Amino acid sequence: MSRLWIFCCLLLSLYGCNNAAMTPKKTSATALPPEDVPVTAADGSSDRGGPALGASDETDDESPGKATVSNKAGRKVAEEDDGDDDEKNSNDPKVKAKKAVFAAAQKAANKRDLPGAIKALEKGLAESPDDLDFLINLVKLYSATAENEDGKIDYSKFRKAAGYFRTALKAHPELNSSDDIKQFAIQVFYMEVVALAKTKQPAEALKSLGTAIEFGFHNFAQIEKDDDLESVRALPEFAEFLAKARKREVDQAFATTEPFDFNFELTDIDGKSIAKADFKGQVLVVDIWGTWCPPCRVEIPYFVELQKKYKDAGLVIVGLNSEMGDPDENLEQVKDFHKEHKMNYRCALSDRDTIDQIPKFKYFPTTVFLDRTGKVRAKAEGLHEFEMLEAIVTRLLEEKPEVDAGT
Repeated sequence: MSRLWIFCCLLLSLYGCNNAAMTPKKTSATALPPEDVPVTAADGSSDRGGPALGASDETDDESPGKATVSNKAGRKVAEEDDGDDDEKNSNDPKVKAKKAVFAAAQKAANKRDLPGAIKALEKGLAESPDDLDFLINLVKLYSATAENEDGKIDYSKFRKAAGYFRTALKAHPELNSSDDIKQFAIQVFYMEVVALAKTKQPAEALKSLGTAIEFGFHNFAQIEKDDDLESVRALPEFAEFLAKARKREVDQAFATTEPFDFNFELTDIDGKSIAKADFKGQVLVVDIWGTWCPPCRVEIPYFVELQKKYKDAGLVIVGLNSEMGDPDENLEQVKDFHKEHKMNYRCALSDRDTIDQIPKFKYFPTTVFLDRTGKVRAKAEGLHEFEMLEAIVTRLLEEKPEVDAGT
């Protein structure tokens, strides 16, 4: 597997493990995800060799190695079905024409002729230039064919994919509100950044990187070490660009988090009671995580370092575990993990009621930051780099504690 596609898969892990995207797994009544709520793998991808080409509304015979071109009959993301039945749609000339395009594209894809699939879809797009299904499938197909079997990369295809994606976003602005589309956008635009950087267009690459960041890309450590971005880092404005991007991420964490009531009274893995009330007057960081979640495990050393570095300044970190399986086995598993990774802060098996306090809870890990008054001030979903977590912590530690009016 190529390094480029490894990174594409890695990008999805930044958003953690989505609790509603794979095969359901039963859990205990006191663990999260709740019963019958599925969880994803860290990369959110089922095809590590390249991008999945979508899931058709119709049941297709997908054999291993075959690409599936998705025909959603023009329905847009988050748009409700208008109630028209298949029989009525089948008489619509536009629907017939679209189905014919997808049939030709799928036939080519089944023969591993992805250029042929692209040709069929682009022919259909010429007749319907704003068609969302044509555009998104072309984005995926161009991305999938950018690297040949010999490992040689045609960077123009990554740029072509990004161009079609921009057209889709302009024609269908509702896409911008979809979390799945945002994650997809990050992959598409980051590969455009690489393409521009590798073809000696660093200034344009920096602009595209800004677009990826606007959609939520926050792996700034990757930007600093990616060999493909050497020309971008050489730009005189890069240092200021990166500093602003990091600050913007922290500012957004505070600005976009609406305060919510959050409390817990549990028993930690050593059998001792642990509650939010125990940490009055301290900055409290609550990490919602699971030993089964790869992005969660990546973050653990960051929290260990934060606890070590800022304990004397008034920082307390608590890990609330959401495990799957037998509660007794979960407890032993967390204990073993805690010991093996030399975790210097307390953990407890969480319950569903505790996690349900977090509005629109979606990702593991999710980190909740509370100030010295016990008020929720920021929330971070998914995997974040140490610098971002530290910036939030230090900002809260630097705040002066509120003084009661009666004292």
